[in-house]
Amino acid sequence: MRIGVLDGWSGVAGDMWVGAAIGAGADLAALQAAVRSLGLPGVTIAAEPAVRAHLAGTRFRVLDGGHDADAPAATAHHEHRGLAEVTAIVERAELPAAVRGDCLAVYRAIAEVEAAAHATTVERVHFHEVGAVDAIVDVVCACLAKHLLGIERLVANGIAVGSGTVGAAHGVLPVPAPATAALLRGIPVRVGGLAGERTTPTGAALLRVLADAFDEPVSFTPEAIGYGAGTRDDPQVPNLLRLTVGTSRDATSATAIVELSCHLDTAGGELVGWLLDELHSRGAIDAFASAIQMKKGRPGLLLTVHADEARASLLEELLLEESTSLGVRRTRLERTVLERWQEQRETAYGSVRYKCARLPSGAILARPEDDEVRRLCRETGRGRAELLRRLLGTADRSAD
Repeated sequence: MRIGVLDGWSGVAGDMWVGAAIGAGADLAALQAAVRSLGLPGVTIAAEPAVRAHLAGTRFRVLDGGHDADAPAATAHHEHRGLAEVTAIVERAELPAAVRGDCLAVYRAIAEVEAAAHATTVERVHFHEVGAVDAIVDVVCACLAKHLLGIERLVANGIAVGSGTVGAAHGVLPVPAPATAALLRGIPVRVGGLAGERTTPTGAALLRVLADAFDEPVSFTPEAIGYGAGTRDDPQVPNLLRLTVGTSRDATSATAIVELSCHLDTAGGELVGWLLDELHSRGAIDAFASAIQMKKGRPGLLLTVHADEARASLLEELLLEESTSLGVRRTRLERTVLERWQEQRETAYGSVRYKCARLPSGAILARPEDDEVRRLCRETGRGRAELLRRLLGTADRSAD
């Protein structure tokens, strides 16, 4: 299994996250292509060496017309986008489906806490700082970088939030800002010690959606390390976020998950379909509906969701708000999973990404990723079944 470990001794922000991922090997050219596909005129990205408290890192920059998009002059002209506008930008981007789902889940999480903080609805929320160009690009690049690095399990440790106050569109706010504090519910953090805002709303939302566990012991073989540099150079502590990427070599491992379930007898088919899609887009490991017979002879559905502990509360809230059920059951489960990883393989159709797994016997199974098969169907005009036969059994033969 491909493991990522984030060490947030100086906090977490979107640009630090992406800088750390680039330092750990995420392809900058792939990130640049994704940013171009967002359709934001004049917006580009760059990565450059930086030193914070005498330690080297990578500074990720979002440029708007050649200037930093988060510079004071640019900040004064931030567009106040709503969730619909941000969703439209992300949906037109050329991203793998799973990455697009993560991006939208990050903004949905921000929208929900902002709506609660300002006594309004998710649809009426207008993002200020997190709706700006640099924040949108940070989220897209952070989600895509995790995918490019092949990280299947992400653990975050020692998240510092800072202390004092911070200036924002709504005036001076306490640290952590209300949106950040709400997004960090259930996540262990370190409060105080460091002055100023150390974990931003964007960083907190990325943690909520992309991290699988917090302050958890990890056994793995480190292979790459990246340090993402923040804007300030604080002599008190290196303003860096560290990402270590490696591989767990256990043939199998037990993982604790949460099962959420509820009975539905008044939800229509369209609602159930939407719920399943939304649960998956917000990070559920799995979500499915089973036909059951309920009291008074009524036909109904058992909706079951499997999730990591970090995402369980967010998914539970979705079920209570949207499913028509009056209650959700929560059960803790243990599952045993095979060692899994992704790798690029050369085939008659070029480089193709495969999902691999190691059986307890040591045998390795490999199957091309579904997104890759869909891409090849479009590019070659061949049918899915034919492509799978060739990729699984005859990838070394010429694609006539």
